[in-house]
Formats: sequence, C-alpha cells, structure tokens
Amino acid sequence: MQLTATVTAIVKDALSSKDPMIILFGPQATDALRDVAVIQQFADKSALEKLVIKAGDQLTIDDETFEMTYVGQLANSNLKAIGHVTLLFQAVPADKPMQNAIYLKPTHRPTFKVGTTLTYITQAN
Repeated sequence: MQLTATVTAIVKDALSSKDPMIILFGPQATDALRDVAVIQQFADKSALEKLVIKAGDQLTIDDETFEMTYVGQLANSNLKAIGHVTLLFQAVPADKPMQNAIYLKPTHRPTFKVGTTLTYITQAN
C-alpha cells in the first residue's frame, strides 16, 4: 500500500538545521502546534484509516527513499487520528525510543518545503 501526503505549511521555527527531527501534523493542528510543526495533508483520508506502518516499511520524501527502522507504538494511531508523527533521522536509541516517532535511515535529513511529497510505502496490501 502507498499513501501520499503533501506538505502544505511550514513555519519558521519548525525546521532547525541542527535537529534531526521533523514534527508532522495534519491540517487540524492548533496554532500552538503549527509553531513547531510541518503540516501534511493526505490525498486519501479513507486510505489513511487503513494505513499500518511498521519497521522495514519505507517513506519517500520527494525523490529520496528512507527505511523505517523503528515505528513507535503511538505512531500509527496518532497518524490516523491527527496526521501526527515525528520523523527522526537518526539511529534508534538503545533505551527509550520515542513512541510517537518513526526512525529513518539513511540518517541525513532531507529538505522540506511547501509542496514536498511524503509517500508512506507499506508491505501490507
């Protein structure tokens, strides 16, 4: 299964060149969350309800593909409910990985801009 989202908004404090983290939220994010988040809009909301991501799946950001090395316990439910997940471009820590996060490799953070596409690619049908 593939599901695509498009970045529709980025505020100036959402991206730090020193931080390997991108916080994604859907368009219903509050103003306070929008101050730190990148807003993504899914093309097919009914397909989002069926999406289940897990380690080994892929995320393509524009034309670059990343492997999901860890998917936290809250990532799927938060993604479906409010379009929220944290992308971490770093190795999974030995203890206490973030439960609302997807850890990705390679570990360099790509460029995000309004119009960036994110394609979640699962091994499930």
